[in-house]
Amino acid sequence: MKIPLCVALVAMAIASSPVAAQSPLVGRWDIEYERGRRIENDVVTPVMGTASLTIAMQGDSLVATLQPTPRPDGTPVPAATMSAKPSTAGVVFVQKQIVQINLDGDVRPQEAIITWTLQATGDALTGTLLRALPMMPEAPTATPVTGKRM
Repeated sequence: MKIPLCVALVAMAIASSPVAAQSPLVGRWDIEYERGRRIENDVVTPVMGTASLTIAMQGDSLVATLQPTPRPDGTPVPAATMSAKPSTAGVVFVQKQIVQINLDGDVRPQEAIITWTLQATGDALTGTLLRALPMMPEAPTATPVTGKRM
């Protein structure tokens, strides 16, 4: 009788583990977020964007594919993939990205580190995006991310 009880306890532990549980973030989302910023004469203007965000469970990790809509000039934006371990509070994805910095007409590429902190409740996605540029000494500001399940 002890062996079936042990097997039952192990099975219950596996079934209730966070890895076995399906994250509420899994699915396909239409999201809105701050795609970038335009700074002219010390005036900061957010550049808003939309994207499709697909999140899937792979093993014990969440893997997200972000497919932004084309830029305002129509040029396509390549998809980005990121992964992280889920938690009961949601997920934090960290993405490295090359951005274009235009300083007085001098356009050059710069690495940015983007931290996506996301939570899902039902068909609503909420969170923040924090974009850090190593060349910019000021502290980055978190901006909202919102979305609806597709």
